[in-house]
Amino acid sequence: MIIADPRLIYADPRDLDTLRNALKDNDPEGKLCPILMDQIYIQKKAIELLPEIISEHTRGKKILMVSDMTPYFRGKDSLKEQIYYLLSQNFDVLWLTLDNHDHVLHAVDEESTRIQEVIRTHQADCVLGIGGGTITDLCKDASHAVDDSIPLIIVQTALSVNAFSDGISIMLKNGVKCSLPTRYPSVLVIDLNVIEQAPMERNLAGYGDVLATWTAPVDWYLSHKLGMNNTYNDPSCDILRTQNSELLEQSARLAAKDQETFELLAKVLTLSGLAMGIAGESSPSSGTEHIITHLLDMAADKQHRDVAFHGAQVSIGTIFTAIAWDILLNEFDPTSVDLEKCFPTEKKMKPMVYESFEWIKKETADECWKGYQKKLENWKSNKENFKKFLRNWDIIKTEIQNVVVSPQHLCEQMRAAGAPTHYSQMTPSIDEKTARWALRNCHLYRNRFTLSDLLFYLGWWNDDFIERLIQRASELDAGL
Repeated sequence: MIIADPRLIYADPRDLDTLRNALKDNDPEGKLCPILMDQIYIQKKAIELLPEIISEHTRGKKILMVSDMTPYFRGKDSLKEQIYYLLSQNFDVLWLTLDNHDHVLHAVDEESTRIQEVIRTHQADCVLGIGGGTITDLCKDASHAVDDSIPLIIVQTALSVNAFSDGISIMLKNGVKCSLPTRYPSVLVIDLNVIEQAPMERNLAGYGDVLATWTAPVDWYLSHKLGMNNTYNDPSCDILRTQNSELLEQSARLAAKDQETFELLAKVLTLSGLAMGIAGESSPSSGTEHIITHLLDMAADKQHRDVAFHGAQVSIGTIFTAIAWDILLNEFDPTSVDLEKCFPTEKKMKPMVYESFEWIKKETADECWKGYQKKLENWKSNKENFKKFLRNWDIIKTEIQNVVVSPQHLCEQMRAAGAPTHYSQMTPSIDEKTARWALRNCHLYRNRFTLSDLLFYLGWWNDDFIERLIQRASELDAGL
């Protein structure tokens, strides 16, 4: 058994030099992507460092400050206004506020283009994004489109998602969420005074987002073993598991708003983003549980209703995915597999994709089929790897069992943290019909291969199996 480098398993995102050295020493094949960030601040009163941080990154004076309409506070006053007046003493600050259309700002090309236009017309020397994951994704996408050399500073306003510390933007294309390579922020600023004042529901969403650590890397490993992914690497997983395990065991302290646990959550969330950046894709932190969530978001948009917090949805998707892994690990018999039935034709799958997504809109179904068609072709080309996987199942099974967490323990710790365990507990709640649709059709969504794909090709992932997942979750006081 290979012992992980302590510099990885106890990585501190505030010490990027040590992390970079550890990654270099554990990457003999040169597979890992560089961390293109200058500094990460996780501390109290970090906001007060912004003038100094900006001055270190540009000699220019023109700052574009980007936010949405969501109110954030530091003490009794508006955080955004505090930052604006703090910077206006030394800089020419233009404040761009994006409209929260129907209470929700989406990461779409139109919003990114608007930021790009203002960067150019203001001739911005630095872009400062203040807000959550959507603002961050838009600022990364827009500044990347204009000029990567423009410093990008992100002020994180809640521990809501892991999107702040990677070089990827999750953008909505024809109703489908796509992970696009864009750029890292130059600097990430997490002021713990701001975090402690953020709505607990938002911070619990971040806790829910990192629970995917117990399913997504295993999906990624599965894809690697089947020849469906060549980016899998241990360091991206090593920096997540140990500290996330500590966080999981401190769930009750999170509910009590313990300051040290908030700081640990901030570190783990930031490491989760870095893991995606290191891998060059979101697979270390995004598997079946995230795909279920993307489908729920697509349905919400079609149904003209607000979207529940991303991380909260992810956590319940993680419960269902953990249950699915538990069933596979305990019941799968590779000798019973009918190999020829595991490779469906395009003629069978294309109508299935369109039936699942055309009700949203045809362009969405087109986008999903474009991704799924590639996955299906890749799957067919890896028939020999699938045979090898079946022969080596006992070894692979043991490796997976060493890193998964039981669905029972997940649910217990989520309740201890005060996090929702049912879709009906979301704000807004998610109806059972929509949840069943997302669970049933998640494997048809995109090119990425996950557990749901394997189970579908084995003939397991069907209506009866989904009902079994729902029943198992219900027995844990979780699920719908």
